[in-house]
Order: sequence, then structure tokens, then C-alpha cells
Amino acid sequence: MIRIAILDDEKEDLEKEAEITRKYFYDKQTTCEIITCQNSEWFLLGLKDEKFDLYILDAEMPDKNGIEVAREIRKLYPEPVIIYVTNHLNYAVEAYEVNTYRYIAKGKMEQGMKAAYDTLLPILLEKEERYYIVKKRSELEKIAYSDIFYVKKEGKSVVFVHRNGETAIRESLSTVEKELNSKEFIMADRGYIANIRHVMKMKNRDLYMRNGNVITVGRMRFRYVREAIENCWKEL
Repeated sequence: MIRIAILDDEKEDLEKEAEITRKYFYDKQTTCEIITCQNSEWFLLGLKDEKFDLYILDAEMPDKNGIEVAREIRKLYPEPVIIYVTNHLNYAVEAYEVNTYRYIAKGKMEQGMKAAYDTLLPILLEKEERYYIVKKRSELEKIAYSDIFYVKKEGKSVVFVHRNGETAIRESLSTVEKELNSKEFIMADRGYIANIRHVMKMKNRDLYMRNGNVITVGRMRFRYVREAIENCWKEL
């Protein structure tokens, strides 16, 4: 299911954007969930609690404008697609600084949104979320790959450090790496697997992670890790 959040302080425009979106995905026989909001402050309050595949934002709004909202989204989530539907074309340059997919004038709302969705749909369907399933004797937990910052070895356990806290399991780090089976997860050294999507900067042998922590890359793995990060970032 594709999850979509729409933020616009103009009620009439908000309803129209939601209707265009709902009808498009219905016609394509694709399940989607749409939430709408008119207030950027309220929208930001729930940002950490819910993640969406697609954000449709107005650029000019009271309180925080759409560019500021996008910056907050990008601090938490590198993956989602951001589209602006707005009357304020003067924000176009700033919008692309936050990796905006499309900038649509409200006067061409329906035409522009449908064109954007035509190119986006296969991409969104391909990016179906993957989950790591944690199995314990009396408990099952699924952790979204995109929520995992890194995995670390701690004694006889492996600890997943993720957006909602930490989860420990009795397993080897090499086994977890094989089970994750994704080029976005890389063994940084003998005790850490890093999610490249959450690496904000690499300086010398230190990886600066999105959650504020720092992972030091093993000396022998430095070149391999650097190349993997560069290649992955080019594809994002």
C-alpha cells in the first residue's frame, strides 16, 4: 500500500489534491492511504510517528512554509518523494535543494499531478518496504529496513538500533547481514553493520549517522565502505 500525506492551508485546494490522488490510484487499481492536513505545525508534530511514501506540499503557508517542512522530513526520512503543488513559483530553486521530485503550479494541478503520478507509480511500487522479522519465544516484531540506522554486536547478542529504539536478538552479526541481504547495509567493521541510507557524512574513517551517533570504519574496510556509500548515494 502506498501512503500519501498532503499538506495545504487552503481547504478547497487540499480537497481537490486529495480527490485527484484518490481517483488516480483507484483507476490504476493500486491501494493507497491518504491523510490531509491544513496546519504545518500539526503536521510536523506527527512527523516522527508516521512515515509516508509521498508528500504533497504547498510552498507558502502560515507558520512554517513548505520548504521548512521538507527540511524536517529529510532530517528523518531520505526515501520519500516530495512534490510541491503551489501558486508560489518563487520557491522553486529552494524546493530542489530538498530533493523535490516535481514542482506543480496550482493552475495546472490536475494535469501536473497526473503526469507526475504516471512516472512515479512504477517507482513507488518497486520500493515496497522490506522488513526484518525478529522472532523470540513469546514475541514477534517486524522492523522496517528504512527504520534501521545500524546493527551492532553486543556480547553474545546483536542489537538493531532503529527509529523506535533498540531491539536485541541472540544471533551473529554475519548471519544478520546475510538475512538482511541488501546492498544498503554494509559491514563497517567487525562489530557494526551500517545502513547507508542513514549515513549523513563520512569523514576520515567515521560515519556520522542520522540519529547522531558515529561509527568508526575498520582500517582494512575503509576503501570498500567509501566506494559502497558513493555508489549507493548516486542511486538515491
